[in-house]
Parts: sequence; structure tokens; C-alpha cells
Amino acid sequence: MRNYDEAILRGRRILRKAPFPTAHQALRIALYDEFAARAFFGKAVEAYGPREPFAASLKAAEARIATLARQCRRHGVASPLDPFPQETSLAPGWRANCERALAGTLGRLQLYESLISRTDAGLRKSLRRLQAEDARQLQVWHDAVAEALRLEELHAQGGVAPDEAHMEHGVLGDFLERTFSVLSGQHAAIGVVGPLLGKLNPALLAGIAAGGAGVLLARGKRNFTQDGKEG
Repeated sequence: MRNYDEAILRGRRILRKAPFPTAHQALRIALYDEFAARAFFGKAVEAYGPREPFAASLKAAEARIATLARQCRRHGVASPLDPFPQETSLAPGWRANCERALAGTLGRLQLYESLISRTDAGLRKSLRRLQAEDARQLQVWHDAVAEALRLEELHAQGGVAPDEAHMEHGVLGDFLERTFSVLSGQHAAIGVVGPLLGKLNPALLAGIAAGGAGVLLARGKRNFTQDGKEG
């Protein structure tokens, strides 16, 4: 079953000659586009688990959809049908999907700007707030793409394929991996050993760090005991 205004929704443009009011078209176009965003982020969460920034972006899209649905009810506009759960698929690879998220966020900001310029003052204020909420995600996705590139470059030094650079290795392993990714490019001392660190499996690094923490804890406990005896 198709939407009665499918051409308008797919075209993402308000048509002055269409037999629907401007506000009617704007709300349905915005909601339809947010459906597409929700489907994409939902697929990413299904594929990668509740990893950021996809999980947060999914929640943000759901919140914007709820806001637009309320606006539709207020203006007496029926919500469009949502075909995107069946139509949406992911790109191959973590970085490619981060790049799609960045491009999609930028596209929605431009869409909102177009809709805002063609609607009345009452609806314009609401759409502007939604645009501002989406704008906050833009830097998040810019950083995500940059981080994905850094990780791939770091792993490439050890002959690791790009897709494997984004595998999860546990909380500590992932933290160490990101830390070394940043430090190896910023500090000369770390930069010397950066290629070596890049060749180590993050799970092994996590084990090393955990082992080191255990040694420090044991030493601290021993020193504390000795201090107690001396006291």
C-alpha cells in the first residue's frame, strides 16, 4: 500500500500546486524523512548492538518522530505510511555506515531548512527546534567518521583489514584501542611505539592492562600491610 502523496514524500519538496496545504505537506515530508532515519539507525543497532553513536541517534530519531506525530494530530494531518523497515539496508562496513549517517544528518538539516522557508510562522518554530536537535548530531557523526578513519589507519600498520578494525574487544580493550589511536598520532614518545601497539590485539592489551592493575593492587596491599606492621 502506497501513500497518496508518495511523489511529494519521495521528492522531499513542497509543491505549491499540490491539492494539499503547505503545512500538511511539510509535516508529512519531515515525518517521512525521520522514518527513514529511524529505520537506518535501527538496522545499525540490530547489526552492531547498542553501540554509539547509532544507539543515541536511534533514540533521537524516535523522539523527533513523536514530536512530529503530535504536530500532525494538532493540524489534523494523517501520518504517512512507513515503508522503510522493509526498504532499508546497511552499507558494508562500520565506517561506511558512519559516513551514511553523517550524510543523512546533513541532508535532513537541509531538508528542514527548505521546509522552514516555505511554512507559516507557527509551524516554522516547531520545525526549527527539530532542526536544532538534528544539528547536535552533526558533530557527533563527523567525529565518528574521523575516529573510524584513525582506527583503520592504526590497524593497517599491523596488516589488519579495515572491517576488523571496528570489532569490539570489550570495554577495556576498546578504551585502550581508542586511547592508543589518539596518542600515537599526537605524542612523539607514544608515536615511536605506536606501530608496535597497533599490531597488538586490543584483547591482549586489555589483559596486559588488567594484569598491570592487579600487580599494582597487590603491591599497594603489600605496602599497606608492611606499613601497618611498621606502625
